[in-house]
Amino acid sequence: MKLRVAILVALVTALAGAVLLLGWHGRTPYPGMWSVVSFTLAAFLLEKSGNDLRFETKGSTSFVVHLAGGILYGPFWGSLFAGLSTVLSEVEQQKNGAKVLFNVAQRVVAVGGGLFLIALLGATFPLFDFHSAVTLNGSDIQRNVLLFFLFAIFYFAFNTVAVSLVVAISGGRRFREVWTLTFRGVLGYDIGASFLALFLAWLYVRFEDGVGIGAVGFAIALAPILLIRHIYGLYWKLQSSGRELLDLMVKAIEARDPYTSGHSVRVASLAKAIAQEAKMSAEEVELVYTAAILHDVGKIHEEFAPLLRKDSKLTPEETALLQTHSVKSADLVGIISGFRGVVQDAVRSHHERWDGGGYPDGLAAEEIPLGARIIMISDTTDAMTTDRPYRKKLPIEAVVSELQKYRGTQFDPRLVDIAVSSMAVRRVMSELQSSQPVTEPKVIEGGSKKVSSRQQVPSWRNRASWPKIRVF
Repeated sequence: MKLRVAILVALVTALAGAVLLLGWHGRTPYPGMWSVVSFTLAAFLLEKSGNDLRFETKGSTSFVVHLAGGILYGPFWGSLFAGLSTVLSEVEQQKNGAKVLFNVAQRVVAVGGGLFLIALLGATFPLFDFHSAVTLNGSDIQRNVLLFFLFAIFYFAFNTVAVSLVVAISGGRRFREVWTLTFRGVLGYDIGASFLALFLAWLYVRFEDGVGIGAVGFAIALAPILLIRHIYGLYWKLQSSGRELLDLMVKAIEARDPYTSGHSVRVASLAKAIAQEAKMSAEEVELVYTAAILHDVGKIHEEFAPLLRKDSKLTPEETALLQTHSVKSADLVGIISGFRGVVQDAVRSHHERWDGGGYPDGLAAEEIPLGARIIMISDTTDAMTTDRPYRKKLPIEAVVSELQKYRGTQFDPRLVDIAVSSMAVRRVMSELQSSQPVTEPKVIEGGSKKVSSRQQVPSWRNRASWPKIRVF
């Protein structure tokens, strides 16, 4: 375990201990075994049926039960319900001790800390007197609803920040990237769904009072929660299926050209690094990454197959045909409605040059979509750092020199400055280059003897002898 992760786990665990200790001294009366079992088991079942999110995180609607238990029984018992249900879920999933400790602790703090916060603002527990319908129309109803909303906000804020932070530290990722890609899309739904906790708490109290609602009422309360969980499941399955479809399309393209195997993934990784260094938002970075993954998808058309496998120089007619792949790629990308706009435009224009000499539309400078400008640099860099049948890959120093040479003509000068000056981008370049297997020398028939093309590769130190980088 990384030291910073261990420190974070220890800190959150200490906060959880403090919450339980303070909650014990100010605890409400014991709610009874039935309440402990009901809220713990209900939260556990919802947690068990949760959905896998990104970065090995998981989402569930157990928060509705956590919030309901908290507003009924206060910081100690609410935290205890959340902690016990999380323990059951984590052990059932056979997670290691550190993960169990962290997830239990952050849930305890999320519930207990939020309840202590609203207690400081005047809340008492239960937050609402669900035993009498008359009191629900009192003058303090708006204040209590606002306090409940603050409780929910604290719960989700602490929960998502803590989880994103530990994932970012352990995986070497940026916190903002992890938080945005994992929680941003569902946070609004979570906050809206949190008000189901009021309905669940009311039904549970009415059930305790024995007014005829019984177990059926409790099941009715859980039904919309399960519906929300199902909607979450469909959302994340759709996201996952979309990513798998992209992977399949990319592999189908690269199967036609074995010498560029992994090209799209490498270009996307480098484009993502440049976009992050350019201070683009996490959402914009994700769009650039998607466009980079798909930038060559049009090459799946059969007409490009012989051109991609051709080792000799292309004829002008063949070059013109191959250059149509950017338009065909954009047309294919546009079939998916979610990719129309930013992604499709970046794919179409990723061969446009800063000086206007590119294709297909002859755009120049700021007319070229930012994502396309990033992909142009990433695409060319990968071509230079990858072994090809006709030449050996160049070292990073030579690649940087070439980027600077064509700064302001082929490439956006600001993006070149970012790429060559950023240690993060250079690190990605080095990692991608070192991950490439050495290409076996291709034997070329040359008269009466066979010549290895590897013998024809000039030294990178001689600029005049550098081969022209083919990027289509």
